[in-house]
Amino acid sequence: MKRKFLTLAMAMTLSASVIAGCGGAKSSSEETPAEVVEEEATEAADEAEAEESVESVEEAAAEESADEESSEETVGMANPWVSITEDEAKELCARLFKAPDDSKDQEWSKCEELGDPDNGVGPLVQLSFTLDDLNFTARAQMGAAENADIAGNFVEWTVGPEDATLANWGGGNMPAKFYRSINDTGYVDMITWYDLEIGIAYSLSVAAEDLDGFDIQAVAEQMYSADNEDFADIPGDFLQEQSGKTTFESYDDAIAQLTTGQGYAYIKLVGSDEEVLAVTDTVFEADNSAYEISVYAMQDGEVKNVGNASGNGSSYPLRLEDGIIYGGDNHTYETYFLSEEYGSLMLKDYIDDGVNTGSNEISGFTREKNSFEDETPDYTGTAEDFEKLLADREEKPIIEFTAVE
Repeated sequence: MKRKFLTLAMAMTLSASVIAGCGGAKSSSEETPAEVVEEEATEAADEAEAEESVESVEEAAAEESADEESSEETVGMANPWVSITEDEAKELCARLFKAPDDSKDQEWSKCEELGDPDNGVGPLVQLSFTLDDLNFTARAQMGAAENADIAGNFVEWTVGPEDATLANWGGGNMPAKFYRSINDTGYVDMITWYDLEIGIAYSLSVAAEDLDGFDIQAVAEQMYSADNEDFADIPGDFLQEQSGKTTFESYDDAIAQLTTGQGYAYIKLVGSDEEVLAVTDTVFEADNSAYEISVYAMQDGEVKNVGNASGNGSSYPLRLEDGIIYGGDNHTYETYFLSEEYGSLMLKDYIDDGVNTGSNEISGFTREKNSFEDETPDYTGTAEDFEKLLADREEKPIIEFTAVE
């Protein structure tokens, strides 16, 4: 369920021209002094012209070689985006958006390279369309982190993030963030939202010369599709996949679906008055720990998956203290609790040192309260502060699981 665009730069067109010269001479016995001077001048000009011609030929040959190398390099660069159908897009991302009514020039595509199947992150799915003479780009990625930047708008935001609530999405209570950039070339508007129930990041962007008074939120709300809710019934974790069920009658029913080597633990989290169930596909025998879990809670009379959390292998197992789950690894610091609004697992803190993305810059956010209505301040700590967070995390108690035999 983890992470964090690809920019391809190709150029070079070279040209050259060849200059050639020719000259003649009289017999020396017929030459007058004036003619000798003239002939010597002519010969000098011819030699200079010939040298220039040779240099031009060599330059043209070098440029031609550069052209060939550039052409070979260009041919080797494949476009990572592949055109797909809407039905194929639905298979790649549950609860996918649809094109707004009256939109035109709809094109679906995917980028496998921006996915991470080993960590449960699907391909990046894109829909481009025009509406009211404006060009839009919508993206969705299943398994992406809550703060993942899937839009790829490399601009400085003049406005935002501003909190919004999308109608239709999430039962009419979907938290969203609005952004606007205003520069010399015009406007860029963007709105992002995140489906915590399944773990899907969404973005919608539009650029135009003037977007003053434009409401991108209204377009995002039009893109909700009740028909695509059926795709949300696909398995969301290992337990659902092996049991063939997406909900369970009780915690005991869920535990009964586990197989040898898998495990479970009851944990108490901020955001719930009752214990919830954590299940894992792999229990490490050395200390009964795990690095990946699915959290299940009783909601509306059924036991449902309310989110997933992860560390990284046996070196970075999941930990728990004071109702907070601690995850991540040597490059990320992650903590989780249950949201007040939905009872689903949400990131309390997410901080990344930028090593995996190549930025080598520390970034992220922190939350004090388990509510999407509350502010989400950016992380402003130093590298030393980040290292201290990682060190403190290692002192938290490991979550111990009961392994199924």
